[in-house]
Amino acid sequence: MNDYDYIGILLEALSEFRFSFMDSAYHLQLERERRAYEALHASLTEAQYPLLLAYEEARNATASIGEDLYARQVFLLAREIFR
Repeated sequence: MNDYDYIGILLEALSEFRFSFMDSAYHLQLERERRAYEALHASLTEAQYPLLLAYEEARNATASIGEDLYARQVFLLAREIFR
């Protein structure tokens, strides 16, 4: 098994339980985000809403890739430290 495989397995396992690790600060921020989204959504015209969805999809994809790359580097660093 190469590094990518075992790190990928660890990332997938972490992803399955990611919300159990989140503290109250995360949940408070999530609630703020939800309220801001609802306010923004209420102000959009019907023509603007698809633009918001396209932006959200692109932003979420970028954030996901960034989180995976960051977590992968953390695993690689930890492996080097504990060798």
